[in-house]
Amino acid sequence: MKTVRSLLPSILLAVVFVLGAAAHGQAEKRIGVIMTGDIPYYRGMHEAFIAEINKRPAGSEKIEIILQRPFADVISWSNAARKLIAFDVDLIVAYGAPATQAVIQEKSRIPLVYAGLYDPEHAALTGKNLTGCGFKVPLSSIIRYFRSIKTVNTIGIVFSSIEEDSIRQYEAMKGLAEQQNLKTEKIDIRARADLDKLKTKKTDAVFITGSAIAHLWLDDILAILKSARVPAADIMPDTSEAGLLMTLFQPSKAQGQMAAEMVWRILHGEKPDNISAHTFRDTELVFNQVEARHLGITFPIQLLMEATRVVQ
Repeated sequence: MKTVRSLLPSILLAVVFVLGAAAHGQAEKRIGVIMTGDIPYYRGMHEAFIAEINKRPAGSEKIEIILQRPFADVISWSNAARKLIAFDVDLIVAYGAPATQAVIQEKSRIPLVYAGLYDPEHAALTGKNLTGCGFKVPLSSIIRYFRSIKTVNTIGIVFSSIEEDSIRQYEAMKGLAEQQNLKTEKIDIRARADLDKLKTKKTDAVFITGSAIAHLWLDDILAILKSARVPAADIMPDTSEAGLLMTLFQPSKAQGQMAAEMVWRILHGEKPDNISAHTFRDTELVFNQVEARHLGITFPIQLLMEATRVVQ
């Protein structure tokens, strides 16, 4: 039998129970999960994680999954980590670098499995009691796509200076642009008021990093860019087709499934140190023809042939 229960305090706390054949008064295993806000990329990851966990035979055990969905800021991430530690969970799963770093900084001995990190091989992860999976996409391809459809002299880069992996993406894209003699404009989003920076920067195209903060206000960012007729590319999928011209991303489902596999192995006695971290490099490329028409842009047929999907 499987039941789902949700509670809605200031920080959403959802509890999912996976029950085996035998009934128990108290959960035998508790898994804490931190997922920033309601960002679709992380939500899809978590749904895949839950589905994979539910496929596993629970036997006589009851597994309780506690989900924290903090707002995208340092204090909220830290509070979410502390709550799960205080709740004495057996294992913590964190989606994205900020949530992962918040758990690491608490210096708990609770095993940690991360997912949704960008290029985890170069992330500043410390500690031995952790493992996980992440992704990497070829950022140079985004520059190539932009230059295939219009003249680009300056690329704006939306990132957040309080998110380590977003900073690394900013620096990587800035370096790639400079190699091709392109100028870059830094657009640092730390609070909603920072969105006004988009109105003052003169750019030919904008790249949006995988910043959790930026993606909380993605619709507002795209509305500003659309008004200025500036095309945008992202490394997270545009699930609502809100106006991104192109997305180059790693599907989140595989990461959620792998995180579940790692969690299962740890709960059954394997040490995180013995489970190799993994970086997914398979990508999907989506072009939005609706947005292209609004911007007066035409995708070359050769470029369209590279796409996984074209939004008509």
